[in-house]
Amino acid sequence: MAGRLTERDVYCMKHTYIKTNIMKTRIILTLLAAFFTTGVFAQTRIQDTFYGVTMHSTYAEMKKNRELRDILKDKYQYSNWMYRHAYDWEDGKKERVTFEDMNLGGRNWNYCDYYFNEDEIFYRIRFYKGTDDFDSTRKMYESLLEDLMKKYGDTEGIEITTHDNWQDNLKISTTFTGNNGMTCILTHEYSASKSGQMFYYVFLHYYDTKLKEEADNIYLKEL
Repeated sequence: MAGRLTERDVYCMKHTYIKTNIMKTRIILTLLAAFFTTGVFAQTRIQDTFYGVTMHSTYAEMKKNRELRDILKDKYQYSNWMYRHAYDWEDGKKERVTFEDMNLGGRNWNYCDYYFNEDEIFYRIRFYKGTDDFDSTRKMYESLLEDLMKKYGDTEGIEITTHDNWQDNLKISTTFTGNNGMTCILTHEYSASKSGQMFYYVFLHYYDTKLKEEADNIYLKEL
């Protein structure tokens, strides 16, 4: 009778449905594999946010940032004076705010410096650790470089340059330049502290390339 399905018809419909879904699954898996292989899901932008504060934020916005405030509140929970003065300008100049004993990337840093331009716009951050021991700082540099290469290495849109001849000026560095206007520089060097004492340092810089160039050339306005 017309309109009735036989057992064979039902079997064929089920088989076609299963086969179609298998093909869809294979297509999706193939596309995902292509995405991963071509780096679509890879890191293509250099980091621009630190403790919740994003590049181009103002000094006032940094002070109001909840994530950073919570970190500092926990850090200075036993010193109300230190917490109240945590955001003070370094050396009284409206250029830099320094926090001591900060953690980033699974490492502890002696200091973390937030840099601001003349409009009090955040454009650069610097982490550093200094000791009188070459070996420990070199190991820190190498382990950080390994992690940064895992994050940014062999990725389209990020250019990597190195200077690895220590004898040139007692300094080696690796620079990661992203396609989002951000640059990351990791260095290991032997240089003088503010007091003039020589130390081995590991520096990790992140900055907005355009804003840093403008800040570095601010003196040109005087000419």
